Amino acid sequence: SISIGVDVHAGKNCVFALDRDTGEALEATLSGDPAELVRWIGENGLSGGTCCYEAGPTGFGLARALAAAGIRCVVAATSKLPRRSDRRKNDRVDAEWLARMHAAGSVRAVRVPTEREESLRHLSRLRGEVARDLRAARQRVASFLLLTGTRYGLTKRRWTKTFRRWAAALEFAQPADTFVFRQKLAAVYRLEERLAEVEAEIARAVASSPELAERMARLECIRGIGHVTAFSLVCEVCDFRRFRNGSALASYIGLVPSESSTGSRTRRGGISKTGSSHLRRALVEAASAYSRPCRGASAPEDPRVPALVRARAAECSRRLRRRREHLVGRGLAANKVKVAVARELCEWIWWIAVMPA
Repeated sequence: SISIGVDVHAGKNCVFALDRDTGEALEATLSGDPAELVRWIGENGLSGGTCCYEAGPTGFGLARALAAAGIRCVVAATSKLPRRSDRRKNDRVDAEWLARMHAAGSVRAVRVPTEREESLRHLSRLRGEVARDLRAARQRVASFLLLTGTRYGLTKRRWTKTFRRWAAALEFAQPADTFVFRQKLAAVYRLEERLAEVEAEIARAVASSPELAERMARLECIRGIGHVTAFSLVCEVCDFRRFRNGSALASYIGLVPSESSTGSRTRRGGISKTGSSHLRRALVEAASAYSRPCRGASAPEDPRVPALVRARAAECSRRLRRRREHLVGRGLAANKVKVAVARELCEWIWWIAVMPA
C-alpha cells in the first residue's frame, strides 16, 4: 500500500513515499548511491512498499540494487506515462508525481534486463550509432562533390572500388579543397573500420552463446532480416513471449497509428513513434527488401530452425510481397508503404519467435 517515487539523477535521488491507505507522505533528498536509498527505506519502515522511477540514462542499476535488497521496484516506461497538465517541474514534484501515478495504477512497467542482456543491447546500439555516423560521413563527401561541381560518372553507385580509386586520385584546383576532401574521405574510411570492428565483436558474442544464435537463426529465415537486424531484435526485445500478440510488439516498437478520436469522429495519424527508435528504424529498413524481387539461390537451410518455422517464414515473404503490391496499387506514398509493411512484419516476427521448436 506504499508507493515510493524516485526522481533519479547521477548525483542525487529525490524520494517521495505515499501511503495509499492513510495519505501519509514522506520525502527526502539522498545521494545517488543506491545503498543510501535502501537504508532510508529500511529506517522508515517502507520495505513493504514499491519503488518507481522512470527509465532513462541512468539505466537499470538502481532497480537491480533494490531487487537484491528485497525491495520491489518498477521502472516506468516514460513514453507511456500520462501527460502532465501542470506547469510545475522540479525534482521533488517529479518524485511525488511518480508516486501518485504508481498508486493510481497508471504506470506501465518496462522489463528490467539482466546485466548480460543489457551489455548486448549496448553493443547492438553501438552498431546502430556507428552506422548512422558512417551514413552521415558519406553524405558529407557527396555534398562536398556537389558543392565543388565535381561529377562522378564511372559507375552508377558510389563507394565501389572504382569510386574509391577515383576519389583517391582526385585533385581540385584549390589545394585547400583537396585537403578538405581527403579529410572527409578519411573520416569515411575510419568509420568503416570501426563498423567492421563492432560487427566482428557481435559475431564473437553470438558465437559464444548457442541460445542467442538459435533465436537469431529463426528470425534470419524472414526475408529482409539479416544477421545484424536479428541481433538487434533479440537484444532489444529479449523475451518475445511477454507480448500477447504481434500487435503488442508493433505498439512497443512504435509502428502503430496514433489516434485523436472523439464522439463520432475517428481520426488516425502517423505512427506513434514510441518505444525503441533503434528497432523501428531497423524494421522499416527491413521492409524495403519487399520492394525488390527475390533473386539468387536461397540460403542453405539451418538445421537449428524447425521446418515449420521455415515454412512460416516463406509464407511471410509471399504475404508481405502481395501486401506491398496492393498498397502501391492504391497509390500510397513509398514511405507509407514501407511503414505499413514493417507494421505487418512485426506480426510475423512475433509468431516465428514464439513458435514451439
